[in-house]
Amino acid sequence: MMMKVEDVVLDVNMEELVAKILLNKQPEEYFDTIKKLTIFQQVQLIESLPAEIRLNIWHCIDPLNWWSLIGYLQAETSKNLIRSLPVEEHSKLQKVAIAAEVLLLADKLPKSLIDAIMLDQDEKSSLEFQQALTYSDDQVGRFAHRNILRVRKGISIASVIDRLKRKDFISAVFMVDSERNLLGYIPIAALFNNDENDIVDDVARPVQSVEHDSRVSVIATTRQFEEGMDYLPVVENGKVTAAISISVILHEVQASLTNNTISEAPVQDEDLFGPVNVAMRGRGLWLCINLATAFLASWVIGFFEGAIQQVVALAILMPVVASMGGIAGSQTLAVTVRGLALKRITTANIKLLYRKEMKIALLNGVLIGAIIAMVVAYWFDSVQLGLIILCAIVVNSFAAAASGTYIPFVLEKMNVDPAVASAVVLTTVTDVIGFTIFLGLGTIIFL
Repeated sequence: MMMKVEDVVLDVNMEELVAKILLNKQPEEYFDTIKKLTIFQQVQLIESLPAEIRLNIWHCIDPLNWWSLIGYLQAETSKNLIRSLPVEEHSKLQKVAIAAEVLLLADKLPKSLIDAIMLDQDEKSSLEFQQALTYSDDQVGRFAHRNILRVRKGISIASVIDRLKRKDFISAVFMVDSERNLLGYIPIAALFNNDENDIVDDVARPVQSVEHDSRVSVIATTRQFEEGMDYLPVVENGKVTAAISISVILHEVQASLTNNTISEAPVQDEDLFGPVNVAMRGRGLWLCINLATAFLASWVIGFFEGAIQQVVALAILMPVVASMGGIAGSQTLAVTVRGLALKRITTANIKLLYRKEMKIALLNGVLIGAIIAMVVAYWFDSVQLGLIILCAIVVNSFAAAASGTYIPFVLEKMNVDPAVASAVVLTTVTDVIGFTIFLGLGTIIFL
């Protein structure tokens, strides 16, 4: 997908801009500044603001950049943004749509918009569009260009140039035999830089084809690309039928690299074959910290030793409380760490994220806690025990949401990598709070 990327980056403090918009609730005051932002800065701004403000930002962006913007937005953000657009905005989107970009973004778009865009195509283009949509969003066929030129070996460069001039647009030129089997790739620039009396064999390059149903992600990580090559030939049943742009493949590499930066492993910067003592010190530090937090949780449990001895069910159910808190916290933690890595979370909008996560914690905590409570009440024939674990899970869900939001944020402010240290602190918080509430209520009610 060819996206418009501006060369000049506007010197704007994005955190300050987000803070001002959130404070005034009137982004209209900053329209001139927003219009001058690059695509990437506009994406960062939209993803840093709540849904009710995003629509106002959208209105001040050049319509010619809309599809590029949608492409760079995270999938869920773009889906929510498009869903919130009024019908007339869908019509405007439709008018500036480019088929190649729509195919690349099809999984982000509502079906009604895709259908409307297909209706705007001529019959041939519409059929190709429908055929492309039969492939998944990671298969070559989804992004293949059918507007290629196949030429036979031995013909003159002049005749190929003449055919190119008679076509509206050609993505790539390939040399094939009489059975349309691939013989080589012909760079279009080379045709115009060589003598027209030469034959295409003189400028053709050897090239490996890709199957129409192969995975773009696999090609991106296993294939080496030659300099000056813009397209790879796509074959179906051994015949050259289309071409796929190298830029689409590189876009997949970029997306993969972005996801890999959000790793929570505490050995993310370790040299694979570095000295053992260096690796041992790096890992040992966090193992010791984790050991200290484990002792802290054990110390809390020790306060309720009498209750655990007399009510065995409390001991049986302790892992449930710890597990639910840990999982809920890790989900929030993943969202926050990713937001920090992508510069979407700032001092200005951290409270918005906190409120959202607390609402999710309330709903999930009550729903899942109620299910567990009913199972426990039936299993141990004790409504009281069911109510205790319900309370513990709801409270621990709140603790997990708050910790998962603020722990990585605070650690980053302290110049500590949140992807390394957050999980250890989060586990401690959820274990201590979960056990304290669960065992504390158990002690009060049963003893």
